[in-house]
Amino acid sequence: MEERDVIIIGGGPAGISAGIFAALDGWSTLLLEGRWKGGQAAIASTVVNYPGFLPGDGANLIENMIQQLSSPPPKGVGAEIREERVIDIDPDKKEIITTKNQYQAKAIVLATGSEMKKLGAKGEDKFIGRGVSYYARRDLEKFANKNVLVVGGGNSTAKSALLAKTVAKKLIMIHRRESLRTYPMMTRRLEKEGLEIWFNTELKEIKGKDKVERVIVVNNKTGEEKELEMDWVVICAGTAPNTELARKIGLKLKGDYIEVDEKLMTSKQGIFACGEVAGCIKHLINCAGQGAEAGMAVSEYLARELVKAGKMFKGAKNGKYADEYLKELNQSS
Repeated sequence: MEERDVIIIGGGPAGISAGIFAALDGWSTLLLEGRWKGGQAAIASTVVNYPGFLPGDGANLIENMIQQLSSPPPKGVGAEIREERVIDIDPDKKEIITTKNQYQAKAIVLATGSEMKKLGAKGEDKFIGRGVSYYARRDLEKFANKNVLVVGGGNSTAKSALLAKTVAKKLIMIHRRESLRTYPMMTRRLEKEGLEIWFNTELKEIKGKDKVERVIVVNNKTGEEKELEMDWVVICAGTAPNTELARKIGLKLKGDYIEVDEKLMTSKQGIFACGEVAGCIKHLINCAGQGAEAGMAVSEYLARELVKAGKMFKGAKNGKYADEYLKELNQSS
């Protein structure tokens, strides 16, 4: 069983930031990502609101983060990243089992992020991967010269629609409300690109034999139904926190999210959570910031545990020397 000081589960902005700050303090740090590095951010076609990163491809931003985390000093902090899916955790022993290995950690950070919500339309489950997609960027090649319907009304929906439009034969975007909830600059871009948008329209059913062939949409004001010939349906109905692991190991939840204290520790000692799974605002900058907080909190936790065990260390951990931690512990006892 391999041992690490800190193991982070999830490779989005929160997990990467946590890893950077933990590794900066000299803790052996491993990040595990079971799907794709960068999470939702890596498949964002355009990021416009991350300070210091000019509007551009989300994959480029994430690649810079990954390089900063994994490159050896001085170009990075020298943490390790492995593409492995975690299937179980012993929260008391802090043992982690993946599809490939077993690990022993001193502290764990859950940064499992979120996953795309299903719409619940009839036929949706039947055609996942065969005409139903939740990630326009990942399936872009499949949209070439096809009729594509994009469902939703937010910025992610707009980005998906604009991206799909570059290769699709025909593209229609539908939204159940009378107006979009996009940024004004995104709304102007949609207008400039001449995107066909149907408002007050919902997806009722997806039809076909072995793949998507038609959809039925309904105007929720007039009740009028239309059947459209479509090859692909891209659903952008928002995201839900990925709490599967947290529920499995018995962590306390607060609503749909993992409950954490002011130090981002969960109900289990030495297990932390950050990012969307912990209820962070769903923007890259917020999740990265909370990830940094988690990395610093983990470093302080590990330093305290060392001092409790009678072991001192050179230098500082999260800005404090060992004797400062010792003084704090003596004062609180």
